[in-house]
Amino acid sequence: IGWFITFISACTIGAAIHLVWVDIFYNLFIILGATLAVAAQAVHNYRFALLTFIGGSLTLVILCIEGTINVGYSKFSATSAGLIIQSFVLIFWVIYFGSEEDSLALRTINGFTIPRAHGATGTGVAGGAAPNGVISATQPQDNNNLSSVVVAASSDYAYKARALYSYEANPEDANELGFVKGEVLDIVDNKGKWWQARKQDGTVGIAPSNYLQLI
Repeated sequence: IGWFITFISACTIGAAIHLVWVDIFYNLFIILGATLAVAAQAVHNYRFALLTFIGGSLTLVILCIEGTINVGYSKFSATSAGLIIQSFVLIFWVIYFGSEEDSLALRTINGFTIPRAHGATGTGVAGGAAPNGVISATQPQDNNNLSSVVVAASSDYAYKARALYSYEANPEDANELGFVKGEVLDIVDNKGKWWQARKQDGTVGIAPSNYLQLI
């Protein structure tokens, strides 16, 4: 949103402030690169590069804000507003990409990216239908109306995945699987936000896919 505001307002200003256009194209490549890295779950491979480019972008944005915020025209004020929004996003990215994998900040952010596998509806795994019918849901028997996920222990575990981060299973859901960073798990299906997994000791359950990388 901040990038679009900056781009549209810069189009109305023209070439009055060349540095703003440098920021627009620079941040466009950062947005695309960060989006691809997150989508491919390859942040850990490009973490240093992302932080380097984001740091340069944050410096550039601050310089652009100084050049537009006190000009006094509405077009320049809109540009500075877009740049300020960009600066907040960049600071968030510094925290996200720069935090250690087991840090409270990163675990908190990751906790919002994939919901727990229980909910008020009791209709299935959070985030979509169960892959290949392996994981199904039954109606709860407690007063909290939480869904209970049934895991098929005899399924064919066709994939292996390594844990990128440690994960603590939800104590309210006995079918969630806890694991530590670096642990290798057997996976039934690599589709969806929750994967049916099996640990080396034979324990089976479901695990959030953004904590795992196929090997």
